[in-house]
Amino acid sequence: MTSRFGVIGSPIGHSRSPALHRAAISALGIDATYDRTDVTAGELTAFITALDTSWEGLSLTMPLKQAVRTQLVSECPVSILTGAVNTIVRGTEGWIGYNTDTWGATTAIRQQFGTEFRRATLLGGGATAASMVVTLHDLGVDSLDIVVRDVSRTDAIRELARRLGMDTRVLNFGQSTRPAELIVSTLPAGSALTSEDLEAFDAEFLLDVVYDPWPSVLSTEWDARGLSSMNGLPMLLWQAVRQARVFYGESVDEALPDELTVVTRMRAAVGL
Repeated sequence: MTSRFGVIGSPIGHSRSPALHRAAISALGIDATYDRTDVTAGELTAFITALDTSWEGLSLTMPLKQAVRTQLVSECPVSILTGAVNTIVRGTEGWIGYNTDTWGATTAIRQQFGTEFRRATLLGGGATAASMVVTLHDLGVDSLDIVVRDVSRTDAIRELARRLGMDTRVLNFGQSTRPAELIVSTLPAGSALTSEDLEAFDAEFLLDVVYDPWPSVLSTEWDARGLSSMNGLPMLLWQAVRQARVFYGESVDEALPDELTVVTRMRAAVGL
């Protein structure tokens, strides 16, 4: 039986995950397919319940990273820590959840900007932002400003940063952030940012998880400042590599057969 995999979320038409995973499947020479399906949070339970046993794994994007947790029999430690799941695989007792976003972002940032940071700014307070808190901690950040639209809805992410021992402030957009080495934006594509919002940010390097459309408002600002920016494609690539390990290989921590070739093919599929 052909093994079936795919990415779900809403909206989903922009997703580059099919290109990445189809490249990996081709490079590995396995009998599998990978598709995309638009699924809202309200449709999630019915969608997963209806999957037959040919479906072995799913990638999840917004708004499903937290909602899917009710469908799982177990989760990896990072998923439990962040409350965010972007990967599920079928186990003998049911679906198992993983968070590969943190590893993907950490790998991308280290390759592009360096390995250690102390001060950072994070835009957004949702599921992806929670993963980025762990990423920033893993990179050495101990001073973090989190900038959100609604400070009253930040209890979970504030508690996560506290548990990781980070000196954290939560600010509204327009409030001046502390000088930082790195700013990470988890804002959705097309988010409105005023000139006052942009002027309040003070950081050298930018990771904007958006990759379509590109350049984003933030990356345009960083270019104008003569500073370095990176879109979300490298992060997407590396989180997909870790997904591929658990989808088509043995485990998230064990490299795929000839993984260098697989990664090269995945890079080419999205123009990296």
